[in-house]
Amino acid sequence: MAVLKSLDGASAPFISYTQLVTVLAAAADAEDRSEAEREHLHVLGAAMFFVRQPDGKFTGSYRGAGPEAWAGTPNQLPPSVHAVWTAYADTTVHPAVSARLHHLLWTIQHGERPAMHLQAAIAHYRNAASLLLADTSPHAPVSRWEAVDALRTARDLAAKFRQPQLTDIITEMLDLVTVMLSYPEPDHGVITAMTEPLLGDKKNHPRLRPLIQRAVDGCRDGSLVQVEFLKDLRRTESDPGAQRQIDERIITALISHAKGQEGLAQLMHLEQAAEFARAHGLSDALDQIRRIQQKIDTQELGLIRVHTQSNLPTAFLDAARAAINATDNLDQALRTIASTLPSFVDPVDFEQHGLIRMPSLRLNLNGPLVTSTSDTDSPAGQDLINARVLSMEFHGLRLEAQLDQVKERFAPTTDQLLVALTDPPIAPASRMRGLVRALDAFWEHDDDTSIALVLPRVEGLLRRRLRQADVAVIQHAQGDRPGQVSQLGSLIKGMEDVGYPEPWPTAFRTLLGGPTEGINLRNDVLHDLTDTPSRHRIALALQAALTVLFLPLPD
Repeated sequence: MAVLKSLDGASAPFISYTQLVTVLAAAADAEDRSEAEREHLHVLGAAMFFVRQPDGKFTGSYRGAGPEAWAGTPNQLPPSVHAVWTAYADTTVHPAVSARLHHLLWTIQHGERPAMHLQAAIAHYRNAASLLLADTSPHAPVSRWEAVDALRTARDLAAKFRQPQLTDIITEMLDLVTVMLSYPEPDHGVITAMTEPLLGDKKNHPRLRPLIQRAVDGCRDGSLVQVEFLKDLRRTESDPGAQRQIDERIITALISHAKGQEGLAQLMHLEQAAEFARAHGLSDALDQIRRIQQKIDTQELGLIRVHTQSNLPTAFLDAARAAINATDNLDQALRTIASTLPSFVDPVDFEQHGLIRMPSLRLNLNGPLVTSTSDTDSPAGQDLINARVLSMEFHGLRLEAQLDQVKERFAPTTDQLLVALTDPPIAPASRMRGLVRALDAFWEHDDDTSIALVLPRVEGLLRRRLRQADVAVIQHAQGDRPGQVSQLGSLIKGMEDVGYPEPWPTAFRTLLGGPTEGINLRNDVLHDLTDTPSRHRIALALQAALTVLFLPLPD
C-alpha cells in the first residue's frame, strides 16, 4: 500500500513520464523505505523511464540505485519485474501510468492472454488523454502534449493490431482538432500532430479536408505553417485540378515568405520555392523565382570572408623545393612536377580537427544560387570528398613552391619551354604555345590569363593522350543528340582504362569534375562562375597538364 500511495501521489498531477521517474526515484531514497518497497519503486521508475521509438518498441537505460544501467528493453528484464508491473497496472489511479504498464506488458506478450493488456493500454491511453486535456493548472501546456501523445499512441496500437476502437479514437483526434481551431490562437503543433497520422488513410480524407482548410485560413498568409497545412490539404485532394490550385497557393505562399526575409535567409527560401515549383511543373512560378533571385545583390547576403591562418611546417615546402634543386635540367624539373603524387588523407584524420563536420553550403554568387550543400548529417561519401579537396589544397601549395623554384633555378625562355613540352609530341607546337604562355603567366602572377589558358589544354591533351593509347574518345549520334567527342568526365574515366594509376584519376576528378566531385575548377573558371582562383589551384591545373604530357603509362 505504501508503494501504491507513493505512485498515486507522484502522478497527481501527472506532468510527464520523465517527471514521474524523478519523483519515484526520490521516494525510493527515503530513509523509512523497506528494501521491498524500494525495489518496487525502482521497478516502476524503470517502466516510466522507457521511451517508445518510432517503430513502437521501448528502449531505456534506467540506473535505479545501482551503478549499472538496467536492461535496455522490457523483455530483457527478469520475470520479477514483469510481476510488479502486473500488480500495479490495474490498481494505480492515473490512467497514464496504467496505460504505460499495460503497454509494456503487451510488448513482451505477458501472461496467458496478452491481448487483454493491449485492450487495457488503448482504453487507459484514451482516458489519460481526456483527463490531461481537462487540466487547467500551470502545467496545462505540458499536459496537452502528453494528451496528444496518449491519443496518438492509442491510435497507433488500434491501427496496427486492427482494434475496433480505431474509429472512435479517430473521432476523438478530430474532435481535438476542432477544439483547437476554435481558439483565437490555435496550437498548430497539436493540429498537425492529430492530422498527420490520419493522412495516410484515404478513408479519413473527407473528414480531414474541411478541418485542414480551416487551419489554412486561420494562418498568416505566406507563413511556413500555412505552407505545411496547404501541403497536407493537397494530400486530401484526388482531383488534379484542385491539386493544381493548391500547388499555386503553396508557391505563392513560399514566394511571399521568401520576400519577407533578408540576406541569405531570403536566398535559401527562394531555393526551396524553386525546388517546389520545378517538382510540380509550375514553370511560370519558377521563372518568377529566378528573376527575383537574380536581383539579390551579393552585398545583401551579409556574407563575410573568414581567414584562418595556418603555419605550414618549414620542411613541407623545403622538401618540395629540394626535389626541384635535385634535378639537372628544365626537362627533369617539369617531369618531377608531373609525377609529384597527391596524398589523400582519410576523413577521420581531418575530423579530429573539426574540419569535415562543419555545416556548409556552396554558393555561386553570380546567381546568386546554391550549388551544393552539406550538413552535419551528410553521408560518408561527402566527408570523403571534403577530405580529398582539403588534401588537394595542401598538394597545390607544394606544387606552387615547386613551380616557383623552377623559375628561380632555370629561368626558362619561351623556346626552351616549347621544346620541353613537345617531347614527346602529344600535341602540335602551335597548341603547346598556349601551355607555355600559361606557365609564363603563372610566373608573372598574371593568374587570370594562366588559368584561362591551361584548363582547355588539360582537356585537349588528355583527349589526345587517350586517343594515342587506342581508347575511344568519340560518341556517335543518338536520336536528336549529334555525334561528338568525349567530354571531360568521360575522359577522366578513360584514364583508368588506359592505365593511369591511382591516385591520378581521383585527383583529376576532385580538381576538375562536376560540383558533386570536389573543386569543380574547370566549370567554375571556363563558365566565369568564380573569381580568379588562388595561385595554388592554378598550380594544380598546371600539374594536371604536365602529368598528361609526361607521366609514363604501361604498354
